Amino acid sequence: MNKNQGFLMIESVFEIFIVSLSMLIVIGTLSGTLNILKSSLDEMVNLNLISNAVIEVIIVAKNEMKNVTSYDSSTVLGNSSDGKLVGFSYNKLTQKINRYKDSGWDKGSTLISGNITTFSYDGKFLNVIWNEEHNLKLFIPF
Repeated sequence: MNKNQGFLMIESVFEIFIVSLSMLIVIGTLSGTLNILKSSLDEMVNLNLISNAVIEVIIVAKNEMKNVTSYDSSTVLGNSSDGKLVGFSYNKLTQKINRYKDSGWDKGSTLISGNITTFSYDGKFLNVIWNEEHNLKLFIPF
């Protein structure tokens, strides 16, 4: 082996090292970008679900319920404009809030949202808190 071939071999090993290092940098940057993108998309989805739940609670409380007829720690029920019973029911174990409707012959509930940490009604204000972060305090007359 002469000197020229040895230099070419060292140069090739050095080039392979540089290419490998460049590939590792590109792959690391790509994985970091994908991780940030995934967490941002998860945050956007969670905020969208919470905003939809807030809108639904407001619609039921302001548009469907005329007044509150009965309430306790887990339910708030009132009369709707067509004389039927409508309101909210809350399950503390599953931390879910449901829209409740009783039209006499048809009774049922529909899931509004999960991750509800606080649900209360004190005779004037409905207080709903999602994930200990997002708070809705809504005036509903008794």
